[in-house]
Amino acid sequence: MSRIISRVSKPVRRKGAERYLQLNLLSFAASVTFTRFFLELTGYPQLGNETLHIAHVLYGGVLLYIGSLIPLIYANRWAYTWSSVISGVGVGLFIDEVGKFITQNNDYFFPAAAPIIYAFFLTSVLIYSRVTKETPLDTRTEFYAVLESLEEAIDHDMDPEEHDELRKRLKRIKEKAQNTDLGLLADQILEFVDSEAIHIAPDEPSLYDTAIDRFTDFEGRWLSQSRLRVFLIGGVLLIGLAASIRLIYYLGVWGDPLAFRNLLQERLANLPVVTSMSLFLATVQVGMEGIVGLILLLSAALLIIGKEKAGLGLGSIGLLIYLVGVNLIQFYIDQFSTVAKALIQFVVLQTLYYYQRRFRIR
Repeated sequence: MSRIISRVSKPVRRKGAERYLQLNLLSFAASVTFTRFFLELTGYPQLGNETLHIAHVLYGGVLLYIGSLIPLIYANRWAYTWSSVISGVGVGLFIDEVGKFITQNNDYFFPAAAPIIYAFFLTSVLIYSRVTKETPLDTRTEFYAVLESLEEAIDHDMDPEEHDELRKRLKRIKEKAQNTDLGLLADQILEFVDSEAIHIAPDEPSLYDTAIDRFTDFEGRWLSQSRLRVFLIGGVLLIGLAASIRLIYYLGVWGDPLAFRNLLQERLANLPVVTSMSLFLATVQVGMEGIVGLILLLSAALLIIGKEKAGLGLGSIGLLIYLVGVNLIQFYIDQFSTVAKALIQFVVLQTLYYYQRRFRIR
């Protein structure tokens, strides 16, 4: 008798999960950015009449439903790719309207909406970063990947690289499992994989493979250690200077309470109403930004004098505080104009991590 709900087993990470999450994140970010840009460009038009207003949260809900249905109906691997993209666009359209659903008057422009969207995206990035970390592969996880790879054999679409990876997995399972049922099954599948019965498709690189090859070529030709070091020093230095200048400017009028308050009120010009809480947040943001700026300036100085390990460590700490802490308040104050700034900081941080990995600086 079939169960409605199967017995829950220990979770197994899907093969290629990091790629699906990456597509989901990119679709999510593109969806929110394009929606806000389009609405700003067109004057925030509404689809409906005097009674109806068809908000884009509804399109987001439909896309989320479609994205969840695809892998439930289809077993092909492409189902996960399409599900990732469609659900990413859907969640972007959905979360973009969060301001309407946390306020009594359905205020799309409610200032807290921007930091909520940003925090939601940061949480998604954190999940992605956890998934991309390499974990030890046990026999069970390896076998799940083997069974998924066999889909390519069924569709006569297995290329030489996939065939070689499948053989390596099966051999590792045989070594680990030996005389157990999984080991015996791996031996039988390996015999089939090595036989002439399996069709090996011509190795035709996909768009993704072509992009990787081009990046590898670009990496070897242009991304030398010295060039990347100059880029990092410049990026960290500029972000640090921009962050420190505001603090220095505000400290210049610290002794004059009226002038200081006027500066804060100018800083909050994008908000519909300036409250004591928003003034407090602006003060905290200036202080945090200044501290982070000093950290980044010190990081740049260490990189300049060749103290790479310490400089990169301080730089990553400063940029993480900026992205996770300072920008949350800045999104509240400056709204979506902060996107470009946050993107630059993220690019510099990822370059910093890339530099550490590639040149093995630990």
